Amino acid sequence: MAPNNINRLDYTILIKFIDGQASPAETAEVAAWLDAAPGNRELYFQVKDILDQQRVSAVTREETDHRWQQIADQLQAPVPVRRLHRLKYAAAVLVLVAAGGIAAYVLTRSPKQVPFITLVSQQSTVQQLLLPDSTRIWIKPGSLLRYRKVKDGLRELWLDGSGYFEVVKNTATPFKIHTSGIDVTVLGTSFTVNNDQHNTNVIVNTGMVKASTHEQEMLVRPGQRATVVNNALQMDSVNAQLFAAWKDGDYKFENTTVEELKELLQLNYGYEVNVLQPHKFRNTSISGRMLITDAQSLCKSLSGMLEADVSKDGNRIIIQPK
Repeated sequence: MAPNNINRLDYTILIKFIDGQASPAETAEVAAWLDAAPGNRELYFQVKDILDQQRVSAVTREETDHRWQQIADQLQAPVPVRRLHRLKYAAAVLVLVAAGGIAAYVLTRSPKQVPFITLVSQQSTVQQLLLPDSTRIWIKPGSLLRYRKVKDGLRELWLDGSGYFEVVKNTATPFKIHTSGIDVTVLGTSFTVNNDQHNTNVIVNTGMVKASTHEQEMLVRPGQRATVVNNALQMDSVNAQLFAAWKDGDYKFENTTVEELKELLQLNYGYEVNVLQPHKFRNTSISGRMLITDAQSLCKSLSGMLEADVSKDGNRIIIQPK
């Protein structure tokens, strides 16, 4: 039986299916379309290999297009005229059009079909947990951590909010964290992942991680922060320890400016920081160690280190000259 005409399936439905967002009716429509054509698993794995190489070695769009064309030539089938924005979707469309028989494989093996299990629910205090492989995790208040029951166990997690991770090395099974804005892959390292209404980033304390968003990937090393800005990753250098100190309140400042302090308090605690007469703090920086256990200890310690009046009004921290 010849493959179905690609125009008989709406691409938007296919993309929703690949993303795991299709309704039951749409899923059934895609499954029926896949079953209508003979399979070609060899082709499926060829395309998968190309995608894996693209993720690791940053293959260009032109090189990827050339590889898709080579596969299409092997099939003696034209490349679909309608081009999708994301290359992985273009690859998936080509595979699914040419290899309808893999429907059962896709439907049964895709992790998107496995329901989430809550590991840490939203709480008002920092939550700590120790995974079976001895990986240690701290979850910020108000955050949610989930997993899916798959063969890799708890080496792949989904985070909504912020967490600090000390991952035990396992070269055979990389540790992965998914958020709505950024994905992080590591072998063994310590780092912070933030994904809330203010920031989406990964900050590395030790080791090295791979940050991914959309079609971009970036290796992040100790003291570096990869932040998602306008759907792209931007890198800068930070004091990584400070951005993980919310887990135990142990802050070690090193020439930290008032502007850096504002960002830190907003990201770590969600405070809005107002600096009155900011020009008087233009050359001010702080160094030293501070233990923050609550808002009162925060204001008291900052007042002494900044030689300023520091007070809290609701969710605002106000800093002003004495």
